[in-house]
Amino acid sequence: MLTNRDLEIASKVGIGKDLRDTPIIMAGESLSYDNLIGVGNDSTITDAIYKRIKAKITPDKTNIVHLRVPSHYELDNGSIYNVTRLNLLQITGLVGIQLEAGANAITPPIQQGISSLKTFETIYEGTKTEIQTYGKREKEIIGYIPTTKELKVASDMIKIYLKDGVRFFAVDFSSSPLNRWLLRTVVSSIRSNLKIKGKIKEDSDKAYYLHVFNVASSRKSVNDVAPITDILTPAYGVDSMSGVMWGGGKLVKDKLRYFNLQDYGAYKVGSLDKNNISYPRILTNGDASEVYEKLRTDKNSKYKQECKNISDTIGGNNGIAGYAPYLTSKVRATREVQNALIDVQEIKANSS
Repeated sequence: MLTNRDLEIASKVGIGKDLRDTPIIMAGESLSYDNLIGVGNDSTITDAIYKRIKAKITPDKTNIVHLRVPSHYELDNGSIYNVTRLNLLQITGLVGIQLEAGANAITPPIQQGISSLKTFETIYEGTKTEIQTYGKREKEIIGYIPTTKELKVASDMIKIYLKDGVRFFAVDFSSSPLNRWLLRTVVSSIRSNLKIKGKIKEDSDKAYYLHVFNVASSRKSVNDVAPITDILTPAYGVDSMSGVMWGGGKLVKDKLRYFNLQDYGAYKVGSLDKNNISYPRILTNGDASEVYEKLRTDKNSKYKQECKNISDTIGGNNGIAGYAPYLTSKVRATREVQNALIDVQEIKANSS
């Protein structure tokens, strides 16, 4: 979902030059244990992953492939397999799949929860080598930052990416609605290293693009109403985001959520009437699958306009200060809004 912080950024960073007409398409999957162990080592497994990814590539769009490597796996025997490193065959296999599938830019296959800069450097160098070996020296690399608690490592990764001229970044939220600490670190590091003190348009050499993967729409809750928080990410300077790639489970109609952008509340369908929420009745007509699809379409349509409103206002003369009164009117996400505004002020202070 594009937030259009700056429509010129895409062409400045060199990827998705017609981004406003060719939206970003996410093609990916969260790798199973067998697939991770086999990729690059077993041609049958590698080819199967490639075929699945290739089928998700959309012509004439900006395609990004995300072969997500978890931090660990719970095995059938009850043991835990921690992913501490990838071998060279796994790295080249995962990068090669992206190249063969036709990804517009390459995502380094960094595991979630990475805690070692040396591990990152091994994967990053392997990624660059595979691109060169493939004969695609002009193919850009995405400055991918997986979910990690080691914020110093994330900051150091940003420095290395920027040194190589990377200007397209992607952060993995791992199904969190708003990973404040990681996002704050990433944006502060980018802006600080690029010496951005004012608006992004002040210097094309300082332009960058920031995407967020695997964003949950609202905070997990058993309550009838949960705060919508993913919509706050544009305030951090995020240009686009994509939802969680994995899922499953049984759909229960009354537990599906209607996203009300008047107050940033995600309401269970079964609670809309008792909360006196005005909504198009047609959205809740049908079985669970039908209602799910209609609610998703409704949400995406409203989000597109809301993100544009946020981005346009933040890009105005008053910046985030001019949008703060509007955000604070979202009574179902009061605490989340306050935290976001604090974070943005901290990012600005760190960039000064």
